Amino acid sequence: MKILMCIIFYPRGGSAQVARYLSRALIAQGHEVHLVTGTLLDGDPEHDARVFYEDIPLTGVDYTDAWRGFEPGKDPISGDWDIPFHPSYEDKSGVPDRAFFRITPSEYAALLRCWTRVLTTVSESFQPDVLHLHHLSYAHLAAADVFPSVPMLTQLHGTEIKMLEQLDGLGKESDAEKELHGFWRGVLTYVFDVANHVAAISPDVLQRAIAHFTVNERDISTIQNGVDTSLFQPSDWSVGQKLEHLRQLLIVDPQGWDESGKPGSIRYPESDIEKFTDQSDTLKPLAMFVGRFLEFKRVPLLLQAVSLVNQSFGNSEEPPFNLLIWGGMPGEWEGEHPHTLARDLDLPNVFFSGWLPHKILSQGLNIADILVAPSYNEPFGQVYLEAMATRIPVIATRSGGPLAFVVDEGPQANGWFCNIDDVESLAQVMKSALTDEPERRRRGANALALVRQEYDWTEIAKQYARLYEEIL
Repeated sequence: MKILMCIIFYPRGGSAQVARYLSRALIAQGHEVHLVTGTLLDGDPEHDARVFYEDIPLTGVDYTDAWRGFEPGKDPISGDWDIPFHPSYEDKSGVPDRAFFRITPSEYAALLRCWTRVLTTVSESFQPDVLHLHHLSYAHLAAADVFPSVPMLTQLHGTEIKMLEQLDGLGKESDAEKELHGFWRGVLTYVFDVANHVAAISPDVLQRAIAHFTVNERDISTIQNGVDTSLFQPSDWSVGQKLEHLRQLLIVDPQGWDESGKPGSIRYPESDIEKFTDQSDTLKPLAMFVGRFLEFKRVPLLLQAVSLVNQSFGNSEEPPFNLLIWGGMPGEWEGEHPHTLARDLDLPNVFFSGWLPHKILSQGLNIADILVAPSYNEPFGQVYLEAMATRIPVIATRSGGPLAFVVDEGPQANGWFCNIDDVESLAQVMKSALTDEPERRRRGANALALVRQEYDWTEIAKQYARLYEEIL
C-alpha cells in the first residue's frame, strides 16, 4: 500500500519516535510510505527531520523562520508567516508553541492554509491509498480537503486527550477564553469525526477518548507502540565499562542543565565516579528516570521519595544506591526545577545527564538496575518498554498506559506498581526493588521476554497494515 503519514510537530517527543519506527517497519514489509512532518533548523541535528528520519521519504514543513521570530518578540503562529509554527497540547508560558486553545480562529485558518498548500504539493507526486495522521490537528482537515476519497486513520497519542481534560478542570475563565476553548473543542471534535478509524496507543487512551467523543466502538481500537529490539537490548557490561559510560555522561561531556537551561551547566568532579561503587568496588544499585520535566511526570515526587529512602538507610552522606535523571528538554520544566529541588533536599546520590539522543539512551539503560517513572496518567510509556527490552524491570504508578504491560505480581511479574502521588508508597517500592537483586533479575527477564514476544515494531506494523486494509 501507499501510505501518507503526517505529524505536525518537528522531531522532539515520543510521537516522532513512533512515526519513525512505524514508517521504517512498514517500508521493510514492502509498503510505500511518504512522511509529511515539521522540521526545525535550530542547531540541534535531531530536530532536523532529514537527520532524525534518515532514509524515510519525507516532505519537511520548515518552522525555522517563525521560530527565529519568537525571540525578537514576533508571534511565531501569526498568519504573517508563510509557515507558522505549530501549537502545543501543553500550556506553557514563554515558549513559541502556545497551547492549541490559545490559538485564535484567524491563526487556525493560517495553519490550515499552510498544511493544505503543503499537502497539495505532495499530491502532485504521491497519491496515497491510505492516510495515517498522528494526534488530532488541523492537518487532518487539510488532508481531507486534498485527498477527499482517501480513507483516513487517526493515531491518538494521549496528549490531545490530556489537553481536553485540562480544559475540563479549568476554573473561572474570561468570556474570550471560553470562546477560544469552545472553538478548539469544536475543531478537535470535528477532526476526530473526519477519520474513518481511530487507533489509540493504549487501552487507557481509548477509554478516555470514548469519554470525550461520540464514537462507535467499532471505529476505534487499541494498537500499542513497539520497541526497536535491535537497538534496545541487554548488554552484559563489566563494572569498568559501566563506570566509563557514567564518566562520559557526567564528566567528559556533561549535558545536564540547571535553571539556566544551558546543557552542561551541571558538572561533576572526577571524584564523583567513586560514589557509584561501594567499599568492595561493587557497583551500587542504580535507578534511572528518563523523560521530560513535565508536571505529570512527577519528578519532584521521585526526588522526595529518594530522600525518604536515603533516610531509611540511616546514612544520607553515603546512600547505598544512586539515581540518574536522564532527560529534561533543555530549558523546559514545570514546577520546581528538579536540580534545584535535589540540591535543597541535599541528595548526594542524584545525578543529571541531560537530554541525549535515542541511540545513547539505548546504551545508557544498560547501566541501570531499575527504571522508576512515577508519572500520573502516562498516555503510553514508551521508555518503560525500552527499559524492559534492555532487561530492566520498571516502577510505575497504577495509572495510564503502563497498566497494559506492567505486571507486579505472580510468576510473570516484570515490574512494580506504587500508588499514585504517594511518596511513601514510591519510597517503599523503590527500597524493596533496590535491595533485592534476585527479584530484579527475575522481573527483568520476564520484562525482556514480554517485549520480544509482543512489542517488536515488525508485529506492530503488521497490525496497522491489517487495519489499513479494513478501512480500505
